[in-house]
Amino acid sequence: MRATISGVYAVYAGPLRDEPIAIELHNTVYAVGGTVVDGLTDSASVEAWLEGLAGRLPDAGERSKPWPTAQELVELRDAVRVALRAVVAAAAQDAAALEVINRASARAPRSPIAAWRPDADPVAATDYHGATRADVVIGALASDAIELLTGPRRGELRACGAPGCVLMFLKDHPRREWCSNTCGNRARQARHYHRARRQRPS
Repeated sequence: MRATISGVYAVYAGPLRDEPIAIELHNTVYAVGGTVVDGLTDSASVEAWLEGLAGRLPDAGERSKPWPTAQELVELRDAVRVALRAVVAAAAQDAAALEVINRASARAPRSPIAAWRPDADPVAATDYHGATRADVVIGALASDAIELLTGPRRGELRACGAPGCVLMFLKDHPRREWCSNTCGNRARQARHYHRARRQRPS
């Protein structure tokens, strides 16, 4: 996804796979050729990633207002990674990670409002009570994480089992076992290779 950073195009090089936005945040740590990569290292990569998610984020006010900083997103991401992986591992939750997520969610207090326009049907809108654009985005990511941790989709969280992959996904089909077709192909190739090695005569 390309984003304009001070008139220059920046490209987010990591995966964006139409997962829930908290999983997309988790997946900003990914692997390339066996090397783990951080996709949120500076303001350019942060803006490129957020622009890639813009259609799935709540209306965060004026586009001229600043996005969250890399430091804010990485702090939340680290907590989300710990919490989501605890679910997959059926392990106890880390209280410090949950505190970070809950604190981030509280940054954007919100309530529904009815918006009335002349000669038009009323529409529901959201009042963020003076929260900044960064507050709204951080709050939305944290709220999505809380929904994943506590809601009905909790049992569908999966870590990709392909060799070298560090991504997570939501199992949206009974036969899905990988974060992507590419990882599925790589896992099948690895299994075939290991079977072939075992079957070779000594």
